[in-house]
Amino acid sequence: MSQPPQQDLYPEVPREDVRPSIPCSARSVLDVGCGPGGFGPTVRDVLGPAVRLVGIEAVLKQAALAREGHGYDEVVDGYYPDALSGREERFDLVCFNDVLEHVIDPWSMLRDTIPLLTPNGKVLAAIPSIQFAPIVWRLIKGRWDYLDYGTLDRTHLRFFTRATMTEMFEQTGYRVLDCRGANGLDVTWATEPRLGRRLAKRGLLPFLGDSRYIHFIVLAEPRPDEVSG
Repeated sequence: MSQPPQQDLYPEVPREDVRPSIPCSARSVLDVGCGPGGFGPTVRDVLGPAVRLVGIEAVLKQAALAREGHGYDEVVDGYYPDALSGREERFDLVCFNDVLEHVIDPWSMLRDTIPLLTPNGKVLAAIPSIQFAPIVWRLIKGRWDYLDYGTLDRTHLRFFTRATMTEMFEQTGYRVLDCRGANGLDVTWATEPRLGRRLAKRGLLPFLGDSRYIHFIVLAEPRPDEVSG
């Protein structure tokens, strides 16, 4: 599947927000769009030294960084899933950390992942939410400004809310096991941390519902009929 070129600006991030959702039973993991490799040590820390950990990254500069001491057994250059064509390896867990919003057709990408999973395999995805309160507020004021990083990253092609994330998985043959908010408005690196602190001080954050979260973390598995089919 043809994809637009990606930036090589992304920093090394361990994704502690994703850590609680990593299935402890996984023995083989594919990290799609692994970037410079920050998630690798987190996977190793959760699953131990015996886990088979493969990364795939389209930006060659970032793939090279991921190979340098980040715990990957292998880092494949190229776009997913085409770069894995001809390989028979299957994985207990396929991870998409801030990846699905960057591609033209994430629905096809999720469908194409089902044959790459073991019988009990799962998909784990971190997806930014366009419903994040500061973005909604700026849109009300007439602003939609693309940035190098964040929810309005200039290379984002698709935008989701919690509801449409779960629908995307359900439409592509999955059963959603969990979809939890992460990186709330009050985190220090949030788009509007001062606003978050003010709302937290007044006890108002819970009233924002889904709008308080930058990301949602989705854990899903193929429906039995999709696996058998």
